[in-house]
Amino acid sequence: MKTLRQARLLALTLGCIMGTSAYAADYCDKPDSGTPNNPSVIASLPATTTLKYAAIGGVMASYEVEVGRRSGGWSWCYKSQYGFTEVTTSLTSRGSPGLYDSGVPGVGIRIGHVATTNWYTPSYPPFTNTGISNGYILYFFNRLSIEFVRTDFGVGKGAMPSFNYKTNFFIDTSYTTPMRAVYAIEGESLTTKFEHNAFFTTCYTPKSSTEVKMGRPAAEQVKRGSVQDVPFALDVVCEGLNPTVKPPVKVYFEGNSVRDGLLNLEGVGQPGVAKGVAISLTNDKNVALPFSQDKAVALDWQASGPGTEMYRFAAKARYVPTGTEVAAGKADATLTYVLEYN
Repeated sequence: MKTLRQARLLALTLGCIMGTSAYAADYCDKPDSGTPNNPSVIASLPATTTLKYAAIGGVMASYEVEVGRRSGGWSWCYKSQYGFTEVTTSLTSRGSPGLYDSGVPGVGIRIGHVATTNWYTPSYPPFTNTGISNGYILYFFNRLSIEFVRTDFGVGKGAMPSFNYKTNFFIDTSYTTPMRAVYAIEGESLTTKFEHNAFFTTCYTPKSSTEVKMGRPAAEQVKRGSVQDVPFALDVVCEGLNPTVKPPVKVYFEGNSVRDGLLNLEGVGQPGVAKGVAISLTNDKNVALPFSQDKAVALDWQASGPGTEMYRFAAKARYVPTGTEVAAGKADATLTYVLEYN
């Protein structure tokens, strides 16, 4: 009985050793689903891409396109490196992984690589990984993930300029010479046409600048606070959208200011410049004009035209004292407006 138990233990030990060695290799053997096309050609993008509303940085549209065919199936190779080389493209990078300018205002294109099996999250070249183990099976990246990202307030329409794109998938193998197998992924003259009814393409003021004539009040009037308000307005035209519900267009301001609604004079402290004076700025409801983005206020919608929406912001300016001493002099200031829309 003792001999029999020893024989059984010996047989089990040998079985474990043989089972482990049978499935492991230093470098990848020939895959069970064949090798990729070389080159693997990127299929055409859809003729038309409809952009949906998204905040800046958000995705307005996305889909996948085919790249070659499903192939590969490399597994249990511990020393093999695999990955992608640098991308060669006619697109201009936006400095974020896989993100480029589309050539249409406000639209970026993010390009990543996925597979129909086992690799569903987009990866962005270049990258290198080492080893395929723990029963994982690697298949060729036979699909391209395309995302269109909003990059600006204005979002354009129309055809995207055609572009070229090329990278190489590589994997170290035991069956190729040289050992590193390289498979090109490439596409030429790729393009799509953008359509949407969610964004203005642009908003602008018909006047390049607005001059507010403040008059020539006496220093004593300013000191007493008896200077009259001077009304002015900012007219804005937005193109590319005729919605049923008018989307808000907001504005905030930038300038030499220590708080909302108070603009310092240019050249304060210099000879010939008024002393003890600033300019008070409010809207037509006596609310101080905002000097920070988080306090941006809405413009009033006025009318619709062919493919346009018209807005107005009514405001008023007035000289106010900033101390007990007010001295006469030049009293100019510059105010910059920043529009926010969609």
